[in-house]
Amino acid sequence: MNHELTYGEIQTVVSDQPAAEAHGVLAGLLCVDGETTFDAWLDHLFGAAAEHLEPWERGLLGRLFEDTREQLNDFGFGFQPLLPDDDQPLNERANALADWCRGFLLGFGYAGQESQTPGACAEILRDFAEISRLDPDASGEAAEVAYAELTEYVRVGVQLVRGELARPAGTPLH
Repeated sequence: MNHELTYGEIQTVVSDQPAAEAHGVLAGLLCVDGETTFDAWLDHLFGAAAEHLEPWERGLLGRLFEDTREQLNDFGFGFQPLLPDDDQPLNERANALADWCRGFLLGFGYAGQESQTPGACAEILRDFAEISRLDPDASGEAAEVAYAELTEYVRVGVQLVRGELARPAGTPLH
């Protein structure tokens, strides 16, 4: 049985960038184009250095790629952004959420979608841009609640964007 990939495992592989941002790029690419390939994502992350990844590193990233694709294609609202566990300090989790949103916007832009974004998607993307500038120094119970609410908004927002972009043109969203 495969274990669920952890933030730390992915961070080990993408050490020069935040794991959350790398996953955000992947989700952004897949939301715009569900046919995005694993190698295209690796090229965005590593450029020519992708060819020097160890087999175990490619394997971990390959699992993350396939898991993310399945979650986004399922439309069952099971998608989860790759973020540090809740036992990590709030500022680390808030930074990762900001990195994730920044990565999503990058991936969305790499795929060339930003100029043709339907209205509801444009609002979500603007919100993600605001979240990417999140102040990680907030603390306390209210900050924990706010973080949880933002994380849920991002989780659902990604699925709404994917659903909107996956619909045939002219099909109303209900």
